[in-house]
Amino acid sequence: MRNKKILLITYYWPPAGGSGVQRWLYFANNLAEMGYDVSVITSKSKNYQLFDQELENYVSSKIKVIKISSFEPAKFFKSNNSNSDNINSDGLFNKIKLFIRANFFFPDSRKFWINKVVKTAIKYINSNEIDYLITSSPPFSLNIIGYKIKSKTNIKWISDCRDPWSDFFQFRIMPMSNYIFNKHLKWEEICLKSADSVIVTSPSLRNAYSKLNSNTYLINNGFEKYNEVNNSGLFNIVYSGVMKSSQNPIMLWKVLADLCKSNESFKNDLKIKLIGDFDNSIFKNKNIIELEKIVSFIKYTSKLNLNAHLCDSSVFLLCDINDSKGGNLIPGKFYDYLSYKIPIIAFSNKNSDTYNIVKETNSGNVFDFSNEFDLKNHILELYSNFKNNKLILSKNSSNKYLISNLTLELNKLLKKLI
Repeated sequence: MRNKKILLITYYWPPAGGSGVQRWLYFANNLAEMGYDVSVITSKSKNYQLFDQELENYVSSKIKVIKISSFEPAKFFKSNNSNSDNINSDGLFNKIKLFIRANFFFPDSRKFWINKVVKTAIKYINSNEIDYLITSSPPFSLNIIGYKIKSKTNIKWISDCRDPWSDFFQFRIMPMSNYIFNKHLKWEEICLKSADSVIVTSPSLRNAYSKLNSNTYLINNGFEKYNEVNNSGLFNIVYSGVMKSSQNPIMLWKVLADLCKSNESFKNDLKIKLIGDFDNSIFKNKNIIELEKIVSFIKYTSKLNLNAHLCDSSVFLLCDINDSKGGNLIPGKFYDYLSYKIPIIAFSNKNSDTYNIVKETNSGNVFDFSNEFDLKNHILELYSNFKNNKLILSKNSSNKYLISNLTLELNKLLKKLI
């Protein structure tokens, strides 16, 4: 009996960087090792916010990769300052660009990729006897790609939704017309109902999408292996990834600045490393400026180089979206943090998915974005533990989030479909 064949379609693939890329890079590698014949269709144009050339070395030689180019208007919508998330931008020109982005490119600016991918994928499926189609979104155009291929081939289609579609947090603050928003709602429902299975990355998204497709399953992001810690002797508070203006933990910067003023020992030991891409509001924060000698901004770096920074951490920072409706997605960086067994300070709403998973894994504490008193006391407690060499956590409650274990769940889902 021949190996089952999977066609994965994803816009983000090495050399793109970020946790969304690593999710399917690891899954694809593990599925190939399990005996699946895996092919990937991805973008040739490389219009990525984050790059990690070294990730290309992680792609299994057993995986076939097909790259398709298309017109990319997304380049036009990028801010001149790469650190800006370009949602809360000032200036008439930026507002016009944002309006065009929100209303003239449905479902997103990768819409011009759709027909080329659908045509290539259908030909590939028919000529290679593909058993499964997997699409991973965002961008949300991937869902329409999956829908069109499913309609013309009746292949078993799994729609992997890393983020919510119509409830995507940026949609809430973009100048989107009611007509376009309702169009997102309509196509979200059409695509979800057409998929044979839907995979999501958070419990609340599973609850929402299960109403449209009863075959909706939670398969979290995860991490490849546990990493060793090698602290340099400083109280290193580290954030890694992208931080948008809506994630900025303003109270944290105030608390750290206040503690540095009142506690000389804390000030001498403290180092803040902010690694990745940051909105201008973070750079301009008055307390960050005050902490200038203690704060290091480090550009997004390769996975290999990032490990050198993360293993020298005392505390990790995790930031959800500061929004009353936030919390229906878990930041991908959380799982990378888990692999180091270092305590996490997370900012999120109570009972959000982030709140619940941090509590479930005993990996840290969660604060709302305005809680000053408890946050200050907790940081002092962590600092005391640091001075007494008591910061490393138990790994037992995190094993379920190893990619190897998550791939077994994915394998069970694939077997259910045939």
